[in-house]
Amino acid sequence: MTAKWKYLLLILVALALLIAGCDQNKQTPESLTPDQAQEQQGNTAVQPGSDPAKAGTMRIVIYHADKTATHLVPEDHVVPVSTHPLKVAAELLIAGTKKPELMPVMPPGTHLRGIWIKDHIAYIDFDDKLIKNNSGGSAGEILLVGAIVNTLTEFPEVQKVQLLVEGKKISTISGHLDTSEPLSRSENLIKK
Repeated sequence: MTAKWKYLLLILVALALLIAGCDQNKQTPESLTPDQAQEQQGNTAVQPGSDPAKAGTMRIVIYHADKTATHLVPEDHVVPVSTHPLKVAAELLIAGTKKPELMPVMPPGTHLRGIWIKDHIAYIDFDDKLIKNNSGGSAGEILLVGAIVNTLTEFPEVQKVQLLVEGKKISTISGHLDTSEPLSRSENLIKK
């Protein structure tokens, strides 16, 4: 074998080892921590829509309660494009609304711990203020859960939402609604 062919063979072997080494570093969704899953989700971010009039922006729809606290009303936000659009949506929901005709649904002081997607289910993890500071009764709990689920299911990659508090599934927020399993969108809560 000539030196030229040996050199070419050596390069091919090195390339094969490099590719194999890169594949070993990949993790399956089941082995990811919430932070790793969030980072991976950010690298393949989904965007519910963009505003063609403004380059570099995207449209996010957040749901808040109407003044009668019987329905959810969508509120559009045009924000800079983000690699973590679900996180942006969750933070906008937590921040509340400035529109006088709407009422925020999130309990005061609630913080987002993490958010990621696996198998079309968005897992959203809040601190314990979601439960401790919630005082809305059954209607408030239904609107709170509906606002979270409807906001996240605006993203095409999300079909259901699993609520977590301090990293664990919760059976309910205030005793009126079962939140132990992933929840689907509630179109009937949206004001027409």
